[in-house]
Amino acid sequence: MLNHLKRNLPTALACGLLILGLVVSVPTVMAQSTNISNLVFPSTVTYNSDTGASNPPLLVKATVNYEGAEPGFYLAAGVFDLDIGAIVSGVSSSTPSSCLTTTQLAECDIPLAAALGSENFEFLLDSPSSIWNLAFVAALRNSTGSTISSSVSNYTFTITVHTGITLGIDAPPPVPITVDGINGTGTVLLNLAKGPHLVSVPQVVLLNNGTRLRFTRWSDGAAAISRTIVLTRDVTIRAIYETQYLLSVISPEVAVTGAAWYDNGTNATISIPSTTVPMAGALGTFGAKWTFTGWSENGQVASKSTTWSMYITSPRVITADWQADYSAPATIIALVLISIALCVILLKTGSGKRRRKSRIYKD
Repeated sequence: MLNHLKRNLPTALACGLLILGLVVSVPTVMAQSTNISNLVFPSTVTYNSDTGASNPPLLVKATVNYEGAEPGFYLAAGVFDLDIGAIVSGVSSSTPSSCLTTTQLAECDIPLAAALGSENFEFLLDSPSSIWNLAFVAALRNSTGSTISSSVSNYTFTITVHTGITLGIDAPPPVPITVDGINGTGTVLLNLAKGPHLVSVPQVVLLNNGTRLRFTRWSDGAAAISRTIVLTRDVTIRAIYETQYLLSVISPEVAVTGAAWYDNGTNATISIPSTTVPMAGALGTFGAKWTFTGWSENGQVASKSTTWSMYITSPRVITADWQADYSAPATIIALVLISIALCVILLKTGSGKRRRKSRIYKD
C-alpha cells in the first residue's frame, strides 16, 4: 500500500492541484506554508449503494495551520482520490462558514484576513471505492488564484469500504429485536457488512396480565432465540410468535389442576381430585370436608363436572365452588355431648341409690 501511494502521489497531487486551481505562478516564498493536523476519518465504513449512505458517515475532518498570507490570499483545501487523480465528490463545510466552492466536490477556498492562523475543515464524502486511497491537500493561493508552491501540504490515508448487505428482521410489535447490540421493534432493516451478525429476540413478551407472546421459531426454521446469521447476500427473516392466554383458576380451599398459559385456539382442561376433600386441621380429623358444587365464570355456573374442557381464545378466570360440610364433626360433638349427659345422669342415679341404702342401715 505504501509503495502504491509513493508511486502515485506526485502525479495524483499534481492533478489535484490543477483541479483546485493550484498552478504555480509565483516565486517560492519559504515563509508561506501550510500544515495539516488533527486529521480525523473513519478507517472502515459500510456503504449502502441503494441509498448512497455510509455507516458511519464518510466524514473527514482536519485543521490547517497557515502562515505567510498576504492581502487577497485564500486557503485552499480538499480531499483527493489518489487512484483516479481527481477530487472526491461530496459536500464541504468549514469554520468559519466561508467556503467559496459551489460544486459538489470535497474542496473549499477560504479568504484570509490574517497573515497566520488556522481553519477547520469538514468534508462529507460520497461514491467511495472498496479500498479508498486518499490525500487531504492544503495550500495558499494568492489574489490571482495561483498556488504558493512552498505552501502545499498533504496527508495521505486509506478508508476501507464494505458494500452493505441488507438484513431485515421482522417481529410482531412490541417484541424487541437486537442486532449486534442495536435495538428495535417491529421491522428492523440494517445495512451491514458481510460476515457474522448476532440477532436475538426474547422468549416471552407480556402484553398484559392475561395475554403474552411466546417465541416458537424463526421463519427459516431456526429454533434458538439468539442466533448468528452469516451475511453473504440480502436476508430477511421473521421471528414467529404465538399468542397465549392465561387460564386462571380460583380455588382457595382445594388445589386444582389446569391453570396455565395456553396457545390461542387450543383446548384446556381443569379438574379437581375429588368431589369431597377433607378440611385441614382438627376439623378435618373429625370428618369436616369440602364438597365440590361446580365451576363458575363471571358469576355464572358453567359446569358441575369434576373435569371441564374449554376452548381458549381469550384470558379466562374460573372459580371452583366448594361448600363446607361440618356434618361429621357435628354428629361426633352431639354424640359426645349425649354421652356426657348420660354419664352425668348415671352418676347422679348411682349416688342417690347409695344414700338410700346408707339410711336403711342406720335405722
